[in-house]
Amino acid sequence: MKSVVGICLLALASAAVASPHVTGFERFHNNKPSVDGGALLFSELGCANCHGGSPAAVPRKGPSLENLSSRVDYHWVLEFLAEPEEGRKGSTMPGMMHGMSDDEVKAVVAYLSTLGKGLNLKAARHANAELGSALYHEKGCVACHAPTDDYRGPAGGATDLTSSFAVSLPDLKEKTSLVALEHFLLNTGKYRPDGRMPHMDLGRDGAINVAAHLLDIQGSDPREAKIIAPWPKAKGDQVKRGRALVEKMACVSCHDTPGVKMPELVSLKPEPMADDHCFSGKPKEGRPYYPLTEIQRKSLEAYLSNSDEIKIDETSMTLKAMNCYACHHRDGLGGPSPKTRHFFHGNESLGDSGKLPPPLTGIGHKLRKDWLVGVLSGDQAKRVRPYLQTLMPAYPNQANALAECFEKADVKPDAKPLADLKGKLEQGRKLLGTQGGVNCITCHHWGENQSVGIPGPDLASLDQRLRPEWFRSYLLDPASYRPGTLMPSLWPEGKSTIPDVLEGDTEKQIAAIWEFIEKGKKIPEGFPDRSGRQFELKPTDRPIVQRAFMNGAGTKAILVGFPGNIHLAYDGDEARPAMVWRGAFFDPYSTWFMRMAPFEKPLSDEVYSFADLEGERRFRGYELDEKGVPIFLFSESGRLVRERFEVGEGRMTRILSWEEGGAPKVTHPKGVEVEQKQEGEQLTVIYRWK
Repeated sequence: MKSVVGICLLALASAAVASPHVTGFERFHNNKPSVDGGALLFSELGCANCHGGSPAAVPRKGPSLENLSSRVDYHWVLEFLAEPEEGRKGSTMPGMMHGMSDDEVKAVVAYLSTLGKGLNLKAARHANAELGSALYHEKGCVACHAPTDDYRGPAGGATDLTSSFAVSLPDLKEKTSLVALEHFLLNTGKYRPDGRMPHMDLGRDGAINVAAHLLDIQGSDPREAKIIAPWPKAKGDQVKRGRALVEKMACVSCHDTPGVKMPELVSLKPEPMADDHCFSGKPKEGRPYYPLTEIQRKSLEAYLSNSDEIKIDETSMTLKAMNCYACHHRDGLGGPSPKTRHFFHGNESLGDSGKLPPPLTGIGHKLRKDWLVGVLSGDQAKRVRPYLQTLMPAYPNQANALAECFEKADVKPDAKPLADLKGKLEQGRKLLGTQGGVNCITCHHWGENQSVGIPGPDLASLDQRLRPEWFRSYLLDPASYRPGTLMPSLWPEGKSTIPDVLEGDTEKQIAAIWEFIEKGKKIPEGFPDRSGRQFELKPTDRPIVQRAFMNGAGTKAILVGFPGNIHLAYDGDEARPAMVWRGAFFDPYSTWFMRMAPFEKPLSDEVYSFADLEGERRFRGYELDEKGVPIFLFSESGRLVRERFEVGEGRMTRILSWEEGGAPKVTHPKGVEVEQKQEGEQLTVIYRWK
């Protein structure tokens, strides 16, 4: 990039227009002009899209314009293009329409209406704004955005807790509709391809509820909410004119626009540009216009004047650009602010470690790259801290670039490796346990075996996550990585407290622990012996109903154990049977006694899962008949359905009844013989085993 010496950045023509809001700049660089602040603005205002040389590993891009007419109100788009600040306070979209006539602006919007084939958005059956408010304020949205006006929490109300770092929201009622906002929340990576708005794994129920909260929908039926009015029909000559204007303005530099050729990068002139540039004090026809503050202008000047000589910390710049510092700290920088800290939730018994996201210090040295890519992509199997209620957002489009950035920044070729030790599995197993070891399983799970005390991350898969050199250095001094951690120093000052294992050699002991984690087949010593199934539930005369978290049936599983040794897990979230099994029923030890209930499984390997069910249902609870058999209630297509299961003579009978309409949709367990018969408004299904 050519430097710009003596660039003249003039004052704003109107102080009433707010400056673009870049969270990383507001938090770390807004007190005085700086080169790093200018580099961040050069990235986040989109300068690098036209001029090249992004200081961030993940370049800034504008939102997708595909199917805009299905997602955004026509008049809102017109007003936003005319004055981006009016559409969203602090918008980083530059002014582009100065000098254009109303007809030209409408021509641009007419062209935008042709992008995409249109969306057939179907409304969900139910929305709950109150649940959406809980999700919005507890699952991480408030790390970037302000709490909404109705929020009243233990630390104060929305006004008290609004931070100057918060990214403002547009007037969503004017901009979009309930079903379109739900669609956006389920597909953020598609419409915000640069990851500045990440994907939050809310699920469809969560997305519609959050959308209902943000739009302040009072009713519960999304089909009654306002829809986006059809855009005016675009005329051929108008579309052609609009496309020509879009090409002239080089909108494709920031927005993916099908069929429009990407323009060549524009080199920055070394001479002073007077007022003929994007940062002039007043709009210049044919150029983007940014109403910058004095500090923002001087920061850009400092960066552009020295860009050939200075070295930018790409990792820190990327974390500021992506606003990762809103949740995480790295090398002492960032982390939740005093006003957002109250919105992070988890297991209070673990202190800050149980509710605040982990640090990113040395993360590229800590985690194996494939695991880090999985975490950043949103792979739930790689979520090792289920006690954190605040969600880790997903960056599927940026995961590889971010992982490479961390790996390059944190590489430590001189890191001391583990001791070269083989064949010490039993010593490693002993050290992990509570019988003459360092008591790791007191706080950490081991696969399906829950920790004896507080719920720390699983150790059994630790070798798949961590690099062995980092593991060694962390065990020697946990507090140096995360000050205040509950993880004790088990080898204080590098000395072992277990002299009778491997001669008390610290390096050998740590290497033995790693070897057992990597290759061991048994479990560490000290877990409670549950082989006798002291808490096993055994149905005899009547069914047993037990609520639990269960793999394959979710967090609202209702387990029903029947006399006859055929049992059921019903998914109360999706209102459907999830699995049946034959043999022993269930051991609720962990459900009853663990501080944080784990996901369980049946006491049998003969499990038959039901196929997924399409369509919308709403669970309405269950009631017990005179025999203690639960009758599950759910609504489908506006009518109430009752679903009952019976067991006898080695088979399970399923009976569904309803008052009107056709039979409800059903699926069946795989690998089971199915006999089905309908009489009027009752469907009887019999499951038999060979």
